[in-house]
Amino acid sequence: MKRFFLILTAFMLIFTLCACNGGDDVSENASGESKNDEVKALDLKAEADAIIQKYSLSGGKFYSSDSTTVGEYLDEDLIRSYYGDAAEMPNFDEVDSYAVYIDESKPINPSEFGIFKMKDGADADKFILFLKARIDLKIQNAKAYPTMDTEPLKTAVFTKKGGYVWYCVVKGGNEDINKTLEGKL
Repeated sequence: MKRFFLILTAFMLIFTLCACNGGDDVSENASGESKNDEVKALDLKAEADAIIQKYSLSGGKFYSSDSTTVGEYLDEDLIRSYYGDAAEMPNFDEVDSYAVYIDESKPINPSEFGIFKMKDGADADKFILFLKARIDLKIQNAKAYPTMDTEPLKTAVFTKKGGYVWYCVVKGGNEDINKTLEGKL
């Protein structure tokens, strides 16, 4: 009889351990990431439109990877002029999709942002360096224009999270835009 209770107790212990392991909220997907680590997909165009409307941005140019119309997407020349320098430019082959707003119609009041979904394995840190270099150059150039509002440039936000990279240079909105995008991922 003792043997029976010992075996029954052992089975109950095994079943209890199996049940505890199966009760976790975290499970893995095919790539080995847990569900808690998965990132929600963002509709970049919708997010960009919401930012443009919320901060009443106008006069700038909007570029989207969804567009096939020349001048509405970033071609190599635009990428070099906006994000590159004389020697290097970011590798947009590592970008899966993007939504970018750049307003150069009012040079003394800079306003721009970009949201980029990076491809798997892309070097997001290097990509952010190009974004920062753009803003650093604008701050440097602003020294020649004392009337330029450099506050949005100096408080610019550069963030990466779960395969997405974004930056914001919007007067009074950098932190709010950052928190909104972080909250959606």
